[in-house]
Amino acid sequence: MSSDKRIHYLDWLRLLAVFLGLVFHAGRPFDSWPWIIKGPEIGWLTYFNEALTTVRLPLLFFVSGAATVFALRRASAFGYSVDRFKRLIIPLAMGVLLIVPPQQYIRRLSLDSSNPQHFEGSYGQFLIGPWWGDGSFLFFNLHTEHLWFLLYLFYFSLLALPVFLYLRSPLGLGFLARLETWLQAAPWRVWLLVITPAALGALLPLSLGSHPGLAEDLANLGFYFELFVLGFALYLRPGLLQAIFGQRRQFLLAGLGLVLLKASFYSSVLHRNLFVSSELLPYHEIYWSLRDLAALSLIFAILAYAHRFLNKPSGFLDRARHWVYPFYIWHQTVIVVLGYFVLKLALPVGWLYVLLLTSSLVVTVLLSELVQHSAVSRFLFGIHRQGKPKTGIATGDTPQA
Repeated sequence: MSSDKRIHYLDWLRLLAVFLGLVFHAGRPFDSWPWIIKGPEIGWLTYFNEALTTVRLPLLFFVSGAATVFALRRASAFGYSVDRFKRLIIPLAMGVLLIVPPQQYIRRLSLDSSNPQHFEGSYGQFLIGPWWGDGSFLFFNLHTEHLWFLLYLFYFSLLALPVFLYLRSPLGLGFLARLETWLQAAPWRVWLLVITPAALGALLPLSLGSHPGLAEDLANLGFYFELFVLGFALYLRPGLLQAIFGQRRQFLLAGLGLVLLKASFYSSVLHRNLFVSSELLPYHEIYWSLRDLAALSLIFAILAYAHRFLNKPSGFLDRARHWVYPFYIWHQTVIVVLGYFVLKLALPVGWLYVLLLTSSLVVTVLLSELVQHSAVSRFLFGIHRQGKPKTGIATGDTPQA
């Protein structure tokens, strides 16, 4: 196939991943977990959001790894590193300075008046007062909030670069070719692509019983890194994907079953408590293993069905694929600001949720589209178009180096 043909279904999946992020965060004011703003609880939303955590970030890291195949094809290792800085660190810095502070302002406005962190006043007063402080804001008041994803994706991009360069070398391509032959020789072997990363993720926190917070970070970030590398490997050697596509129904059934099992474990064993302690760490390791197995099964199922039904051009997609970065950067701040006012309305809680979800989606899309119309805003939000729009995932179905 033509080397400049887009893999359209991966563009759809990037949009799906960031949309799920908006759905997840729009539900946060109504679930049972602490967050920036809180309203009346909707019981089922806690389970719905717990299920969303299974796939939304794993899918985003996986597709980011797949996109790296094409980013590296267009640049040297140094050029790729510079490009990652432009696309990730510049939007991160802009977001931390301009997009995130309204969340901090709303957080402090929403605190009980007896809380010493409570603030009353305008946003301007907040910026020159508590946020700026005595100039120490650089050390204490800069928060990434949801933009931590950009920072860790930048770290992953650099850490994985030697692995990516090896996989693109004759030795690495030979290894992937042998792996493809081995997987295709027996259909059950493709499940090792699910079991192996989950098993490795479970081993990481085993020796950290006295440091449960660090164990949780390793369980999460280690798994995300594995997904990032796996996405790259599978789209460097697309023949590997054929073994996955052939078992899409099995992956879907396994993923849904594992999500239900994980939800049952979360409710009955962890008692809806996601706070990790030394005493509960063994149970959380089981929970993380179930999550990782479910995530990979669902990602493979989503890839297979998207490849079958969504791999075609669309006028909407051609425009919307440029929204991904700004959509992700804007969405949580939009939800927090709108949510602060929506939660004050005298409406049934179900309508509050629907109103917040729909209004946040509309405003975030409008802001994401607005970003497209200025070279300065595109640069700040990490959008770099080259002649004919080829940002994102932009080559053919056989992206082999």
